[in-house]
Amino acid sequence: MAPLLEPPLLRRLEALALRVRRAVNGQMGGERRSKSRGRSPEFADFRNYTPGDDYRLIDWNAYARLDRFILRLFVAEDELPLSIFVDLSGSMDWGSPNKAVTARRLAGAVAYVALTALDRVRLTVFADGPTSGGAPYRGRRAVAQLFARLQSFPAGGPTDYAKLVWPIGRQRPGMTIVISDGLGDAPMDPAIAALQRARQEGAILQLLAPQEVKPDWSGDARLRDAESGLEREFTATPLTQRAYLERLARRSADIERAAHRRGLRFAQLSTDQPIEDMVQSALRRIGLLA
Repeated sequence: MAPLLEPPLLRRLEALALRVRRAVNGQMGGERRSKSRGRSPEFADFRNYTPGDDYRLIDWNAYARLDRFILRLFVAEDELPLSIFVDLSGSMDWGSPNKAVTARRLAGAVAYVALTALDRVRLTVFADGPTSGGAPYRGRRAVAQLFARLQSFPAGGPTDYAKLVWPIGRQRPGMTIVISDGLGDAPMDPAIAALQRARQEGAILQLLAPQEVKPDWSGDARLRDAESGLEREFTATPLTQRAYLERLARRSADIERAAHRRGLRFAQLSTDQPIEDMVQSALRRIGLLA
């Protein structure tokens, strides 16, 4: 099996970091600004000493001036809880380059950036329902395991965004990234609204194949729905192509508006973009990475 991501790309990803808009409060030490107070070099605040406090934090200069014990508090560094939801429904198993393959690689790239910063990564794939990627991953030693797990999931089945509401709601406040083509009969709104209720920041990354963005088909054809298996006769004309593109644009605009309304970032990506371009350009442009 080919590696999910090439070693030269991994080395370049190490220079990046996820950007959070607010402080985090993780369970283990990491490299993120925390809501709690700790012993990092960055000063945060003063407060009065109370019995049981660490006497090593007493500011003796302040004591000499004020004749009372004052503590110096510092910004703690915590891990960022990151959840990645990857759409592997039937509609994703299509296109050249294949959307499901690209989604796995993109998820792996974002996860690698987080793992090298000691953030905690939880992986979930979904189609008609969510499937957990196992226990959360943390640290560089977990990279190979996460990559192997990503590559082990097959693609197929219908998309049901509503079934993401429950697993999203179980998360602690942190960051969530959803990678999906955003297609299907049902809207993504239930899942996006659940992210806001769960106090998640992050992004919706809509991944499309170039053949979907700029269709080049013409004439008569028999179309088969990748998820339901239903077939229908179809004649491609300039009129039908324009109607298709208008409907796709409306769908994407609806997803983007729903994401922005709930404080999430949004990017539309094409599978013919190199993964490094997606990460270094698109995801940095929307402020997801720095």
